[in-house]
Amino acid sequence: MHKLKTMKPKNLLILFSIVATIFMGCEKDRLDTPPRGNTEESFFKDVSEFRQNLVSVYGKLYDYYFFNPEWGFATCVSSLWLLPGDDLSETQGARAAEELFDGTMNPSNQRIRWTFDKSYELIARANVTIDKVRTVDFSQFPGADEIAMMEGEALFLRGYAYFMLFNIYGNVPLVTERILTEDKTNTPVSDKLDVLNQVIADAEEAIQTLPESWSADFRGRATKNSARGLLAKALVFRGNYTGNTADYTEALTVFNSITATLTTDFTDNFSAFQENNEESLFEIQASKPTGGDNVFLYNDGGWRGVECMTVYRGSQTVNGTDAANWARTKFVITEKLLANFGTDPRITVFLDTADGYAGKLFQKYTKAGLDSLVPDHYNSVNNERVLRYADLKLLAAEAMLKTGNSAGAIDEINDIRARGRDWGLASGFGDGSIPADRPASETNIPTIMQWIMDERFVEQAGEGQRWWDLKRWNASGDVDLTGWDGSVNNFSTNLASEVQFDISKHLLFPLPQEEVDRNSAILENNPGY
Repeated sequence: MHKLKTMKPKNLLILFSIVATIFMGCEKDRLDTPPRGNTEESFFKDVSEFRQNLVSVYGKLYDYYFFNPEWGFATCVSSLWLLPGDDLSETQGARAAEELFDGTMNPSNQRIRWTFDKSYELIARANVTIDKVRTVDFSQFPGADEIAMMEGEALFLRGYAYFMLFNIYGNVPLVTERILTEDKTNTPVSDKLDVLNQVIADAEEAIQTLPESWSADFRGRATKNSARGLLAKALVFRGNYTGNTADYTEALTVFNSITATLTTDFTDNFSAFQENNEESLFEIQASKPTGGDNVFLYNDGGWRGVECMTVYRGSQTVNGTDAANWARTKFVITEKLLANFGTDPRITVFLDTADGYAGKLFQKYTKAGLDSLVPDHYNSVNNERVLRYADLKLLAAEAMLKTGNSAGAIDEINDIRARGRDWGLASGFGDGSIPADRPASETNIPTIMQWIMDERFVEQAGEGQRWWDLKRWNASGDVDLTGWDGSVNNFSTNLASEVQFDISKHLLFPLPQEEVDRNSAILENNPGY
């Protein structure tokens, strides 16, 4: 675990000083008085100051995992993508908007507002870095090579933010340059496919300047593999939505350039003691922040380059500290996943019959021996794995199947299953027979596609991928979400209340009402809201 160097506290508002002066009154006789501190013109004069701004971009990633924006103990924002699928449910209905698609999934929902706002804060900061790398002559600065690579980091992070926005909201404004004047603040929404196109463009450009790897001092920064993973993923997603097989072909070309491998031990991908391993393409680096461990107090200062994780870890623990009681609701495995794949070692390893939740608490990242907690509130310093190679191998299997290479698709599936089977036997979570290889002789396309979907269901259970997968497979015709309810065969909710899923409405979540009211270029919200 590592944070970027040179994170001395400075006022990041200097980046916006020019805009601020437009609207601030001043006295004539003070017009020529030099400012007391840095201005934008005097900043960005060495590699450490470029790093400082870049750290502020990375720092916004933590807002995707912030436990209680605006002080609501039930409002961990990652439930927007952890709960709508059919792999996880919850115990107390504290996030019914996502779990039940009920009336609280509306434009005033605070998780909707928080995630939208923080995504655009990340994008704005990334645009500053991109602008400065492109406009400041840093050729004579010590560390000039590193500064040049920062453009790729910012592009990757901006692309990742737009990938999040695409999957949650679909149609959102595209902002690809710094906003320096008030008249630029009203931007119309772009079609969701244009948003996905921007993800692809940013990832393609990022690959050109990112390094293959960083030194140990900078471990955790984005690399070419990070951008390759995002690009290949976005291309497969676009292929799902458009039916263009060229996207699958291009995704395979990108996939073949990735220089990662599967770990021997499946659980290394969720262990605080095996972070940034050979399977990892990008992780959000978690550690106890230098400014203290009170992650419940929102602070956007220089220390936010690295931070504890609160959602799905730490505050979700069962035993040991008062933090376990703060979560108000727990993530549990669905009956659907348990009934169909509960004997797979990749599922059983994260379950415990003595957990106090009928053996259904899904302890990926939080299992004893994998997690690492720090005082005062005992939150997790286990990295969030954003992109890992197994995810990309299964996307590659899908792309192969869609382009006529059934045998290649089965090979990729079986690579994943062999790792699960061999690790399970070695670790005592299986007898070496489950999961068995899929028959290499199979040629039926729907059958193989179902294998891919099932494999992602098991391999990536509880990682926040399932809802996005279901939506894109609905678009490609591989799944039909029409009429899905809370039954075991559909969303499989643990809650007694009715699931109110409406396929004409809920495939996209609403834009926040505050943004619709503020942005005069947004003429209507997403359909149904």
